[in-house]
Amino acid sequence: MSEEDDRRQTISRINDAKRLQLNEGQHVFREHESGDAAFVVLDGKVAIYKTTDQGDLILATLSKGAMFGEMALIDNQLRMASAKAIDGGASVLVVTRDAFRKRMDALDPFTRGLIKILAENIRTIQQG
Repeated sequence: MSEEDDRRQTISRINDAKRLQLNEGQHVFREHESGDAAFVVLDGKVAIYKTTDQGDLILATLSKGAMFGEMALIDNQLRMASAKAIDGGASVLVVTRDAFRKRMDALDPFTRGLIKILAENIRTIQQG
């Protein structure tokens, strides 16, 4: 890929991107909701957690560069966990379903299939 092509792709991603500013404690999404976007942490921290009988169980704490919420876009199922800003808030990049689908469709069939299998495995483990 030439530098010019790389620059065009970067500009396209920036133009398609939406930034969401979250205050501490503000949810990006909640467990069992349908998902229409994935997210990338730009600044701050986001907690991924599940609500249990004993309270909230934090599965991961994400910081700059981490993607989350992609599972619902890969397999069109409900959210497996909740996500909220912590430690003073966070800024996230919104990756729409359409933008995500375009990137998935650009992958070779093997890679696309592998991603779907991994998503199925994660869902199976989570339910077990």
